[in-house]
Amino acid sequence: MKDRELKWRMSQFIQKERPAQVDPAKLEETIQKCIQIVRNQNVQEEERLCFWGYLSAAFRFDGIPILGCHAVIFLIVCFVVGILACEPKNIPMFMPLFVLAPMPVIFRGQYYGMNEIEAVTRTSGAQMMLARLILAGAANLLCITGLLSIEVYRQNAGKELGQMILYCMVPYLICMILMLRVIRLRKRNNMAVSTTGIFGACVFWGWLAKAIPWLYQASAVGIWMAAALMFAAFFIKEIYFIVETGKEGKMYGTVV
Repeated sequence: MKDRELKWRMSQFIQKERPAQVDPAKLEETIQKCIQIVRNQNVQEEERLCFWGYLSAAFRFDGIPILGCHAVIFLIVCFVVGILACEPKNIPMFMPLFVLAPMPVIFRGQYYGMNEIEAVTRTSGAQMMLARLILAGAANLLCITGLLSIEVYRQNAGKELGQMILYCMVPYLICMILMLRVIRLRKRNNMAVSTTGIFGACVFWGWLAKAIPWLYQASAVGIWMAAALMFAAFFIKEIYFIVETGKEGKMYGTVV
């Protein structure tokens, strides 16, 4: 039986069922009995998992999906770079896609309406976010390093390696900050807004490479370095906020 048919049958069954008549006196009696049963039990509050314990568990459950999504994005980017014979100045256009890769895992709770469940688990929501960001960062490091290695080999541009690293860092940091700010400040449609912003960033960096070519010359390295330092400071500040929020056992963002 397909999900659509099952949902239709359940909705038909619910419509046919008449609402049960509840006796207020019996309801109150049941509530008091439940309270008494809970009080008589020896219930011990379980401590929340430490961050490193949760990171190990997150690697088992979230690691494979994150690595899989990054592998797909990496293969697509390498294929496009190989077909178009892209120059180093076109590298920034592809960097936002590596921020897009872990989004199915990061926004999974919101997509399935499970944020409330995550909020009451043995690990705080901020620690969940930090663990997923660490896994995504490790996967991004592997993918970006592989892309740089391929580009250096194809273009024989070993002398321009420093510039190419900056071309990777700046768009990546901008998109990461955008995604984290959207998660923290918006209550709804976080994934849609982040996805739109990331694809918009791809278009912007592609346009910038053609509209302002002098920005990708050796004389403009100082601008890229200043931008990398500035956005790295914003990113570190946001990560620090997540760490402090996790210590307080709170959610990162809002639960709607």
